Amino acid sequence: MGLIDHSSAARPLALGDWAVHLSGPQWAVEPLARLLAALTIHGDDPGPLDLSISADGQTAQGMRDDRVLWSVTLPAKGWLGLLLGQVVASCTALLNRLLFVHAGAVAIQGRGWILVGESGAGKTSTVARLVRQGAVYLSDEIAVLDPANGTVAPFAIPMAIKPWTAKAAGRLPRGSDVIREGVTRFRLPVDRAAGPVPVQGFVLLDHGQPPARLRPISRAQFLVAMAHHHSSLRHPHRLSDAFAGFGRLLRLAHCYQLASPHPAAGADVVQAAARTGAAVIG
Repeated sequence: MGLIDHSSAARPLALGDWAVHLSGPQWAVEPLARLLAALTIHGDDPGPLDLSISADGQTAQGMRDDRVLWSVTLPAKGWLGLLLGQVVASCTALLNRLLFVHAGAVAIQGRGWILVGESGAGKTSTVARLVRQGAVYLSDEIAVLDPANGTVAPFAIPMAIKPWTAKAAGRLPRGSDVIREGVTRFRLPVDRAAGPVPVQGFVLLDHGQPPARLRPISRAQFLVAMAHHHSSLRHPHRLSDAFAGFGRLLRLAHCYQLASPHPAAGADVVQAAARTGAAVIG
């Protein structure tokens, strides 16, 4: 998992309105703090998260108000990505007012586009290509949405770029590799949104034959499809307000299904829809 280092570290992080306190061996705490440094949550307070890593680096747990939220065994490889995922999951589960969906998100001409898809559907590679083409980075993992204002906010954790992701995306957007873990590069784009932007489009990523095609679908269709993805709708205590909130957001936006032959192939048609407002692209 790294060089043996018995020194310990404690890092309090102020991530906008969200406080996260990291503690454990320095070799584990410092890279995780670097991955979280650009993340900010505004307009909601999930409550402070205390994340502690055991001295031997083999286990970690997250706590809130002296209550254990989760506990995991850390693998020898991939432990950093696992911990980042646990922090993200904690944040989204603890949101009170804002909503989330597992999705990539970019801003094109100042308006937000949300790319919803299963793991492996091409969210990261599509986001990377869109940002390289001039879009502004919001997230490649979580879209944080404000139903009251009809906006999507930045959730700026670095993109997890694996070799196959880089191949699908082509040349990566301007940015810096925050850290590497095995074959994964955690890359933070330079062009990041400074704050929330109005939502313009929701896109459901799907596989299809060439050419890539973007077709409108009804808001009801999109809401049903989104229920199958990880979002605020998965939390029973939020089901009612999440359903109403997503309904409000979808009424403000266009909904599409993007069928493309391989990840990122549809970036051009998303750009065209954002810039021209055409109903059917492809």
